[in-house]
Amino acid sequence: MMLKFSLKAGLAALAILAASAAPAIAAVSVIFVTPESGLGDKSFSDQMYRGLQKAQKDMGITFSVIQPGAISNFQSSLARAAAQHPDLIVGSSFDMIQAMKTVSSAFPDQKFGMVDVGPDPINPNVVSTVTKDWEGSFLVGWEAAKMTKTGTIGFVGGKDIGIIHRFFIGYYYGAKMANPKVKVLETYTGSFTDPAGGKEYTLANVNQGADINFAVAGPTSVGVIEGAKATKTLAIGVDSDMNCYAKGSVMTSMVKRVDTQTYDMVKSVVDGTFKGGVVKFYGLAEDGVEAAMDDCNKGIMPDSLLGQVDGLKAKLLSGAIVVPNYFDLKPGQKEMGTPPMATPPSLADATSLVQ
Repeated sequence: MMLKFSLKAGLAALAILAASAAPAIAAVSVIFVTPESGLGDKSFSDQMYRGLQKAQKDMGITFSVIQPGAISNFQSSLARAAAQHPDLIVGSSFDMIQAMKTVSSAFPDQKFGMVDVGPDPINPNVVSTVTKDWEGSFLVGWEAAKMTKTGTIGFVGGKDIGIIHRFFIGYYYGAKMANPKVKVLETYTGSFTDPAGGKEYTLANVNQGADINFAVAGPTSVGVIEGAKATKTLAIGVDSDMNCYAKGSVMTSMVKRVDTQTYDMVKSVVDGTFKGGVVKFYGLAEDGVEAAMDDCNKGIMPDSLLGQVDGLKAKLLSGAIVVPNYFDLKPGQKEMGTPPMATPPSLADATSLVQ
């Protein structure tokens, strides 16, 4: 009996010693280098931050944030992050691509991720994503053309760059599919960080008859919503769900699920499946985009129209509708998409594509 007890006690003691000697598994560490707009932008940065918060809750990761504040600080911010040797560094912004190329080349053993940039791989240690925002823009363009009372809708972009034209092409294609006679105003404020400019351009569009304006301008989009509220017209939010920013003034939001993309990047590091040098696409089929519906915009669009949107989504998923991607088009091209439709004047009359 005594021998049995001593044996049990000895085994228990050994188990305790072994447990105390086992090294703790360190949590995966992530540094998020934000776009120029930074946290609080009600757009890209905030959406990606939510993805990191979910990863922290689900996987126990740790993360910190570096906010460059300006494009000129992107390279130094990425280098500062790399010097801390986290398991993953995540960034986003077309303007960050060159800085990411430079820094990821200088730190070849560091894992990097770039959310929602271009279709070309950046470096062997960088995984990147593309959101098929042209598909989401198609849906809200179709809805806008069905909802307009004036027959004119607007588009308020930020910088006049290729990725913003990509939204416009999808929006235009959807609008013209819904109503070939609808007029679509195309404008660019020149900035992603100027809400006052967003409001000014919205008021100008409203003066030209646009009763719905799609904001694709980062924090500048807040001004588009304020302009809609002031004129009792409607806005369409972008990137994150902006429906509640001004309840009753936002018809819907074209949400880019960059939170999901960020989360998936982190998960690949946690589970050991991270693979650099690849580009992953997130469209309607991958839950990468959506036209957000919630309590804040409930009732603005009738249920009958929303039912038709479900039918549109089914056609997109089946390939019966193929929304054109701006970067697949050529300057001067006269038709686009499946089914084919006339291109907007900004493309039909162009001699080169905006980059």
